Amino acid sequence: MHTILLIQKSNDIKTRTFADHETVGLAVEAIIKMYENRLKSMNPNTPHINYHIDDLNKFVDMHNELAAMVYDDRIKAYIPHDKTWIKMKIHNHLKQLARTQH
Repeated sequence: MHTILLIQKSNDIKTRTFADHETVGLAVEAIIKMYENRLKSMNPNTPHINYHIDDLNKFVDMHNELAAMVYDDRIKAYIPHDKTWIKMKIHNHLKQLARTQH
């Protein structure tokens, strides 16, 4: 399902942007990648970055705005989802990754 992420990183309205993705999973992966890139920029000399799901949730919460608009073909419209929904999708995505790696 086509997904649009609405992102505002700070109080400054000029930081408001969006990114569109073909699926919810790709949108979730994009958020995780944003967080991992932030960690890498903060720790440029660390070859392996580790973090906990709570750290990723804090990253989601620190955004003034972070929402997902998911297209529902049944009603031919986008349905808005908040940070809580996004964090649940991230959690489910990471659980799925952990299952496939073991």
